[in-house]
Amino acid sequence: MVTDPETAPEIASVEQLSSLTPAVAATPRWVVLFLIFITLAVRTRVLLSLGGELRDDPDSYRELAWHLFEDRTFEYWSLGSTNLTAYRPPLYPLVLSFFDYLPDQTTAYGLLHVSLGLVTVLAVWRIGLLAGLSRGAALAAASLVAFDPILINQSVQVMNETMSAALAMVAVLMLARLVNQPGIARSLLAGAPCGLAILCRPTFLPWTLLVAAALPWVLPVTRRRAWLLTLVFALEAAVIVAPWALRNWREFGEPIVTTTHGGYTLLLANNPSFYEYLRSGAWGSVWDANSFHQHWNDELRAAMRPDGAVMRPDELKADARAYEMAFENIRREPVMFVYSCLVRMGRLWSIVPHQLSDDEPLTRRLGRYAVGLWYLVEYAVAALGAWLVGRRWRWSPWLWCLLLEVAFTAVHAFFWTDMRMRAPLVGVIALAAAAGGSWLAANVRRAKPYQSLA
Repeated sequence: MVTDPETAPEIASVEQLSSLTPAVAATPRWVVLFLIFITLAVRTRVLLSLGGELRDDPDSYRELAWHLFEDRTFEYWSLGSTNLTAYRPPLYPLVLSFFDYLPDQTTAYGLLHVSLGLVTVLAVWRIGLLAGLSRGAALAAASLVAFDPILINQSVQVMNETMSAALAMVAVLMLARLVNQPGIARSLLAGAPCGLAILCRPTFLPWTLLVAAALPWVLPVTRRRAWLLTLVFALEAAVIVAPWALRNWREFGEPIVTTTHGGYTLLLANNPSFYEYLRSGAWGSVWDANSFHQHWNDELRAAMRPDGAVMRPDELKADARAYEMAFENIRREPVMFVYSCLVRMGRLWSIVPHQLSDDEPLTRRLGRYAVGLWYLVEYAVAALGAWLVGRRWRWSPWLWCLLLEVAFTAVHAFFWTDMRMRAPLVGVIALAAAAGGSWLAANVRRAKPYQSLA
């Protein structure tokens, strides 16, 4: 294996980071088993308490899964008829459809989410070790993920946050292993979860492109070999995404790689009603989106097309119209657009869940504040950890974590967002917090002062 001499100081510093907490460096294996037990216990307990929410279908994923199971078609009910669609990404409902063979789909969905949660926790633990954290610090990062409020809340929702968080961490883990031991097989293993992640949430597409751009300069092999491995990685991701694009080309006449949902989410984030709310609404108040939705429903009806005796929605036309309207609003009010971008980034990284109703019960408000306290502490320690990591953010696996944060923040600066959409980033925050917490623990124990990696 060829190693770039310029990376030698960075690679050597891994040992420094591993020695942050020497007292816990020899963590026994039973601690890992205990972590698995705790994760299963917490997620299963939440499932038993709140699993009834899995009967709801806020994003029509259950309906899509049912049609895939019953009719072998990707379609759902919209504006008076059942229609083929590319409005939602396909992977999550496709997986759900396999459980429609069972008599109790709701419980099966919950167990799926518990399993995905465990995958996320174990992947973060392994990433922590590859990132140079001690075994104790890696377990701390995994524990933060196991108890994370966003992931716990989304584990009882029929939404794709739980799956996207698992795929994000598996992809980072496979990329880290690829850099440690470059090879064709590991390039394929790294490309597969990236392709699946794109099919789960389109926001992973720009991240995968950033990863492909960075790989040739990070792989510790000859430049020619690095480009070959990067090509294999990219082709593997493309091969996994291709059937979805080909299906859309056949059904809609365009090879849609993502979804027809982008225009709506851009317009939802950039429309006169929302801008007015930002301009004059009280801080923390709830935006009344009824007028926006009424106007958009009128646009959807205007975009319907005849199909024999039935009028069906034209998703491509509606998506294009939504983009057109959003860009018109942005050009009309550029200052509000910039301000709204800042608001959306703030909401993505917010510590307190946004208030959902003006007459919020006291118990719910206290719950939101408790979540805010959790993230306030985690963010503070993660900021310290990010500073300690220093220049090593340029190298694997920290680089893939950094690019993940950059890609998601950039996309959600323009499109509609809230706290739950940072679910794939939870593991990154936990890893940084574990690095910071290790340094704090070492100092509390009066260990030898740690020299910054910066």
